[in-house]
Amino acid sequence: MTKIDNEELERFIQNWHWDSKSHKFAQQTGKFLFQFIDALEEQGLSERTIRKHTDNCWSIGILECQYGYNDDFSPDIFIYEEASYLYEFKRKQSNSKYAVDSYKATWRKLAKYVKSLGYKEED
Repeated sequence: MTKIDNEELERFIQNWHWDSKSHKFAQQTGKFLFQFIDALEEQGLSERTIRKHTDNCWSIGILECQYGYNDDFSPDIFIYEEASYLYEFKRKQSNSKYAVDSYKATWRKLAKYVKSLGYKEED
């Protein structure tokens, strides 16, 4: 697994936070998303596919940080597809069918990854 350095993490999350509390949440979110990207790399996916998922992870992270209702980070925030901020993605990022389908595919892979770590959907 690749060790992410603090400078790379801070570049990735630079627009995700507005104060020290949101910065901490953004850091935790970003670190987890990089862990997920590392897991994708271990699957032997192409560089282009990894880049697409990395871009989508950036979108997932910023939308979670800006529109989510979580004060404390836990990977299980990524289990629920209804929390995918699809409306916000279409409004703020892209509403093209290709971009939306790509974003949704990354979200599904992320949810599957979180579940593989033992997190479960609550009833």
